[in-house]
Amino acid sequence: MDALQRFAKDIWVADGPTVRMWGIPLPTRMIVVKLHDDSLWVDSPVAATREQAAQLDAIGSVAHLVSPTPLHDWRLKQWATFFPRARVWKASALNNSPPPDWNAEIDQLIFRGSIVLSEVEFFHKPSRTLILADFIQNYTFERGRPLRNALKRFGGVLGGGSPRDLRFSFVGKRRRRLGQESLHKLLSWDFDEVILAHGDLPTKNARALVERSFRWL
Repeated sequence: MDALQRFAKDIWVADGPTVRMWGIPLPTRMIVVKLHDDSLWVDSPVAATREQAAQLDAIGSVAHLVSPTPLHDWRLKQWATFFPRARVWKASALNNSPPPDWNAEIDQLIFRGSIVLSEVEFFHKPSRTLILADFIQNYTFERGRPLRNALKRFGGVLGGGSPRDLRFSFVGKRRRRLGQESLHKLLSWDFDEVILAHGDLPTKNARALVERSFRWL
């Protein structure tokens, strides 16, 4: 895990090791939010050592370890050993109503419709920051890497977008309608920044990126 970097007031990010999914390298990112009581809400914990995890002690007490999708659950066990007093929230334990522990500062919704993956999306209200996991990823063009660039473009994530395989998982009118309803709720949030768990962080036009990425829906 890299050092924590401040993203906005009371929000930090830290990049983790690159993992491989179906042979494709996938960068990882953790998001940390300090709540009003100075406790820490940690989303998408990345693989880290105990010494690296101790960086969090300098900014607050870890109270919540959160996984936005089942694909992110596997890192929770390691972090629970680092912070045994923290409450673990797997994606399957969350719904469209944020728990009282964080509902004053963080809203959430389950993005439904995919036959393979439901994802919990979060909105940090004080900083107007949208926090996403797998449904939007953002990768840049790499000079001298034609095959990798072609895979990014084919996958729908070169320059930011929804992975093509996830788009195809919204099959049938009912599932597309569920996806559209989720997107309507997401776009009703008044966000102007977005943090992605995978890929480069957008530096501008966050809302435009999100709207463009879900245009297929």
